[in-house]
Amino acid sequence: MKKVFVFIAFVCALSLSINAQPAGYQLLSGDSKTAMTKKITSASSQLKTLKVNFTQEKTSKVFTSKVTSSGKMLYKKPSYLLWSYTSPTAYSIILNDKGAFFKNAKGSMKNKAIGELGGLLARTVGGDGLVSSSDFSVEYYQKSDIAVVMKPKVKKMQDMYSKIEVFLNPTTYLATKVKITEKNGDVTVINFSGHQKNVTIADSEFKE
Repeated sequence: MKKVFVFIAFVCALSLSINAQPAGYQLLSGDSKTAMTKKITSASSQLKTLKVNFTQEKTSKVFTSKVTSSGKMLYKKPSYLLWSYTSPTAYSIILNDKGAFFKNAKGSMKNKAIGELGGLLARTVGGDGLVSSSDFSVEYYQKSDIAVVMKPKVKKMQDMYSKIEVFLNPTTYLATKVKITEKNGDVTVINFSGHQKNVTIADSEFKE
């Protein structure tokens, strides 16, 4: 169950961010911000499926060294998702038309909390959550890539996270990295690679 709650925290983090400017990036405002919003919205509308690998590193005061894990993610509109850790421990989070499930070698278990938050992750992966939200204010920054920064309006999340940054490829507008800085100083960095956009993904991949 601990792994379920770690994933929930990550889901929340993908939908949150800060108002502090990333180092070396320029804040987009006015017409530039409007243009960026339109580009991200257009890219989101064209995204039907996505396959991507990820490597996750967490630096914590509790551990003397970084905790590293890796896996793959599959996404299919409107809200199918497979977030699968393959190393060091194999387990998966699955969202499908039946709900949200935690799955490991012992089997799968439906989880209401994941279901409530899974929609936020799906919207972030699909790009919708990076454009507008009634729960978060959004800012865009640009350098050689794009940093999307959102300020949470929910106090509970403000108490958990101090800084979240979502970095996008400036051509595809797909996430290449997410950096999460928690209120307690812990930092999680998730790097994405091997993006495969709009490839065929069978519904059976999301079977619980």
